[in-house]
Amino acid sequence: MKYLTFDNLKSVAKHLRRYISPVYIMMFVAAFVLWYITKLGDTYTMEHQVTVVVDGSAIEVDCTIRGKGTDLIGYTVSSRRSRFEISPSELSFDYEGCNSNKEEVRHISNLSLRQALAARMSDIEVIAVGSIPPIIVSEAEY
Repeated sequence: MKYLTFDNLKSVAKHLRRYISPVYIMMFVAAFVLWYITKLGDTYTMEHQVTVVVDGSAIEVDCTIRGKGTDLIGYTVSSRRSRFEISPSELSFDYEGCNSNKEEVRHISNLSLRQALAARMSDIEVIAVGSIPPIIVSEAEY
């Protein structure tokens, strides 16, 4: 079995250089880059997971977002743009109950969380927010 070595690659490149012009390869790469930049200007919809910190509790929430490709790449690449701190006073809560430790548990309203995220993601549109796990919020901040 032959292994692919640096010497083998050099010989293949030398062989291909006879048939493929370096100018052709540069133009092919330039066309690909221009096509990619053009496609990033289109509007796309995607699923994106964000970390929401409410009253010190961090939860992971799946969001459906829509925006230009260049803006969406910024949110998917940067972890700084995927973590948001939201005050409990900005949110409304759907359900209140107690967990097994007798701590008060609240469920955040999907609509209020979507509006709070939309205010922080001004360059893209937050279409929907997935299921939100319950959180423990102190009474003083509610």
